[in-house]
Amino acid sequence: MRPMTQGRIFAGCLGLAGALSTVACGDAGTRLAGEGGAGAPGSDNDLLVVVTERESPEAALQYLHVLEDWPESAELDYADAVELGEFVSVRAHENAVFVYQTDDTTVRKLVVNPAGQVAVDETISFGAYGVTGFDAEIIWASADRAYLVDETSGQVILWDPITMLITGSSDIDTNSLTRGALPIQLQQGVAVGGTGFTAANWRNWDTLEYRDVAAIASFDATSTEPLLEIVEDDRCAPSVTLSPFDGGDGYVYLVSDAALGFDALANPNRTEKPLCVLRMTPGSGEFDREFFVDLREATGSPAFYTAHPMQGQKLLVNVWASDVAVEDVAEPDSSDWYFDSQPYFEYRIVDLALGTSIPVPDLPRAAVQFSTTLRVDGENYVQLYRDDAGSDLHHVGTDGTATPVLANGSSTDVQYLGRISR
Repeated sequence: MRPMTQGRIFAGCLGLAGALSTVACGDAGTRLAGEGGAGAPGSDNDLLVVVTERESPEAALQYLHVLEDWPESAELDYADAVELGEFVSVRAHENAVFVYQTDDTTVRKLVVNPAGQVAVDETISFGAYGVTGFDAEIIWASADRAYLVDETSGQVILWDPITMLITGSSDIDTNSLTRGALPIQLQQGVAVGGTGFTAANWRNWDTLEYRDVAAIASFDATSTEPLLEIVEDDRCAPSVTLSPFDGGDGYVYLVSDAALGFDALANPNRTEKPLCVLRMTPGSGEFDREFFVDLREATGSPAFYTAHPMQGQKLLVNVWASDVAVEDVAEPDSSDWYFDSQPYFEYRIVDLALGTSIPVPDLPRAAVQFSTTLRVDGENYVQLYRDDAGSDLHHVGTDGTATPVLANGSSTDVQYLGRISR
């Protein structure tokens, strides 16, 4: 399971993220601010959802835990856990848990009763629409509206999470699916103010060539036949593996991560552009030209691995340690060194309003590990891996304090956090 390999990380970037335990890039169910139970504060009647993955030589199985609260023992009881299978992507939405099963491109709906037990188990299939494999992303717009966005079949499919029926679809413009010879990759998404957003980039993972611009794709999340429109900004490196997020301030934010920092530090086709944060107002169709945060300048680091939205216009960023010279560790004939298990990364919190950052001193440096945002009740969580491939989950405050909340067993980590209503 951990530490990661280049193959596994790039598999996530290629759209296998949900299937491969969201190791590198996360998935469409994304654990973000502004997305229902995952980012919004819960009520006393809500139940905590934790999804873990246990890896063995035979399988990497995920388990659903529905809890009243974080366990006082800091350990999860698997006696009441629901086995979800391998290579799944999970999302808590309203009163149900939805499981996207990539092997047959179905979504399984598990309705949990007040006792925390599964009372309803339904399934919807997208196979008849030609959806296959891992690339599809799901963007959740409302209680009865969700969109499956799939670049491989070139479609946006509307479905109803309540009735579990497909209610509309539209084709993605073929001109958007490629730039030159480079195919598009749509990675994760969020719906805000009646508009759906997903990060867009174009690249060839075999040659490591890419279009060096930041881009966001959007569509009308009230339409039965939504048209995907793309806005590019050539000031910034690409946003490859992180989702746009709702800042809670009327803006949607896009983070240009340069493929988890790889394009900035190790790709033979290295970008020299800023790794920046941009924003736009839903429905505007353009970026706010007055807002621009260069994360290299804000953190004093040449690149970062991942970034997570926080409360108060802040961003939790896993940066390359500024006192580690890239040229001292880089290998001239291979880019594999970037994914070596060396503790070259540390966390900083960026204030997006000020363009400054502070350290998170309670979290030790680590190798490239887990890039998916783990967030619930508006609070952020980071997991660090031990030598036995198990993980320890820490709550991270906006002031930089970190507190351990969960200790997982060997070869076990957390894949998702959320809330469901009773």
